[in-house]
Amino acid sequence: MQSTNGVLWTGDIGGPMDLGSGYRWNVPVITYGFDASVLDYFGTNGVAAVESAIQMLNELPPASSLALTSFPFDTINLNTTAQAQGLTDLKSQTISLLLEHLGLTQPERYIYAIKQWDSARIKATRELYGYPTNLIYLPESCWLDWAIPDYIVMRNFDPDNLAATPYVNAALYNALLYDRINNHQVIPYAADFLGPSFSAIAAFTTARGLSYGYCFTGLTYDDVGGLRYLLSTNTVSYETLLPDVQGIGTNALVNGAWRPGVDKITFLPHSAGLSPGTFLPMTNQYTDTYITNGLTCQQPVQRVICQPDFLFSVADLGNDLNPSRWFIPYFWRTGTTNWINHAQANGNTNGAGPGIIPPPVQITFNKLGFRYYTSGPQSQDENGLGGVLLWASFDASTNAPVLYPMPPTGANPLTVRMWLTLGTSPNDQTTRFEWNPSGTFGDRFTLQTSTNLQTWKDLFTATNDGTVCTYWNDYPASPSRFYRLIPAAQ
Repeated sequence: MQSTNGVLWTGDIGGPMDLGSGYRWNVPVITYGFDASVLDYFGTNGVAAVESAIQMLNELPPASSLALTSFPFDTINLNTTAQAQGLTDLKSQTISLLLEHLGLTQPERYIYAIKQWDSARIKATRELYGYPTNLIYLPESCWLDWAIPDYIVMRNFDPDNLAATPYVNAALYNALLYDRINNHQVIPYAADFLGPSFSAIAAFTTARGLSYGYCFTGLTYDDVGGLRYLLSTNTVSYETLLPDVQGIGTNALVNGAWRPGVDKITFLPHSAGLSPGTFLPMTNQYTDTYITNGLTCQQPVQRVICQPDFLFSVADLGNDLNPSRWFIPYFWRTGTTNWINHAQANGNTNGAGPGIIPPPVQITFNKLGFRYYTSGPQSQDENGLGGVLLWASFDASTNAPVLYPMPPTGANPLTVRMWLTLGTSPNDQTTRFEWNPSGTFGDRFTLQTSTNLQTWKDLFTATNDGTVCTYWNDYPASPSRFYRLIPAAQ
């Protein structure tokens, strides 16, 4: 799985797996908690939004009794008011991230995945179909007969019969083979341009986040089908127990063994400590099931959980920005480096899985805000509003969205950040400047620029409401320039 072959891009924490090579949790209870930054930034409304996403998973029946026909193919709704205001629904983004750390990846993106690249084969295909050599896209009709399975593999599976399929939530997808030096990928597109498409909730885990104004009313057929497969008691893999699992009683603990899925996972709030963001140890006792010599056996075990398995937090992720792309990440989350690969024990020597997902998982929501930019090169420090990026809670109703952050209490002051690129080339160095003005909630501050410290030009005005305002300033025309942030004129 190479980034040049369309997988493991910046922001991805993993790639597609074949059937039998996936990763899952093998404990029936997972705890979650919030550090102090979440309550400070989102308040109780934001905590409730995250917990409502968790409730979607808790309400699922056990995999053994789960009927996929009870779930719709499309649960995405558009709130036009939220879309016009540049709002991203906190609950909907959370459920996507939870599915990712339960073992699901983006199904539409990986209907087709590049296994290996052969430039000579691509060249021959172009010549066969009469396409010019400078064409960067090859439609599926030109490569399907020779590509699968030696060059392209299918990594999306029907939740019912587990066969590889180009359908996701009953929508058929075609694909284009994108061919550029050191950048090859398969780009899926819906065969029916007018019908519902790209509806799987597990797909919305790119760092750019969910599109403005969209929200989910529930899990889809495909999402639930993926979870059902991973948790099914018919999906058996050789697995070890989590390191914090202990035996109960005098019998020796059976650790590594063939294990079925746990059938049902329940999220529980982790016991809170005396101060926000602190936690008390919790003990969860359960019955572990394993298979030995063809017989199903059980043993009583317990987990002493000292910290939440899933910890939610809020931070300013501005240091992770790539200014040349005018890109602001919506979140950061733990990667897969601590996931435990049991491929060899499962007879998949040197394979990428199967394995288990151990804690801890941390999901950090970025402090969002306004963004401005210049149009360089050799620009005159003119700004254009690049958009508003804000967290909110909303649904498909006409109710007014709940906006975040909550009024700052000192932990969430206004931040104004400028990425300044001098020169004329995109390769020129970019420097970050940052202002954190003191003031009370609602105070307004204006960023100004000057070439002589006498005549100042207003660029934009920001409000002290706990947001982070980002300004990309590319290639100003003057060789020297000054900037300042001052209280806005009343």
